[in-house]
Amino acid sequence: MKALARSFAGMALLAACRSESHVEVRPPAEPPVDSPNVIPDAPVNGTIRGAPFTVRDARYVVDRRIGYEHTDLLLSAGRADSPCGALSPPRATSVWLRLEGDEKIEPKDVRVGAGSKGPWSVHYQVFDGESWIGVGEGGAILSIREATADGRLSGGLAACFPDDADNKKSCVLGSFDAVSCPMRIDQPVRGAVAPEEIPAEYLPAVRGGGDRGARDGGR
Repeated sequence: MKALARSFAGMALLAACRSESHVEVRPPAEPPVDSPNVIPDAPVNGTIRGAPFTVRDARYVVDRRIGYEHTDLLLSAGRADSPCGALSPPRATSVWLRLEGDEKIEPKDVRVGAGSKGPWSVHYQVFDGESWIGVGEGGAILSIREATADGRLSGGLAACFPDDADNKKSCVLGSFDAVSCPMRIDQPVRGAVAPEEIPAEYLPAVRGGGDRGARDGGR
């Protein structure tokens, strides 16, 4: 009886070892450069899920609602005819960063993700023709160079993401000039330009790597 028990125990241990051997462990994504000083002045560009990506619209939105305080910095491959206008195409790929809490964005360099603890997180979203794919857990260097009183924000970004496609990383690098845009609920009802369709950043991600920010982005 004891021999049988030992046999079952050995089989269970072997099964556990086999199960653990199939667990995929991904290293954290690291920024493509080690210093904000080497981020080029060219627009943020790179590759997202194997496709070329270049930022053509940069904006940030501050949510001051009690219990939901955060700021989203949205970098989109879409274009807008006017500041804060509708993006074209409306489902353009985007890279976005979130600053949790009511802290104001001020000039400084910060390390985002990749094992660091802080209020910032970095994500991307892609529409694959059927659904949105949201990926977070990116590692980045964010350099805020200037925040002006008229709502302009300039800086640089170097970021990489742990892709779920063949374990490849998506990476972007470059500079941006963002404008402050109101939340949809902050826009006047009468006499205002019709607000854009809900951007990709604000739509729930149907698939992806468990990106919390993608699920509640722009809430």
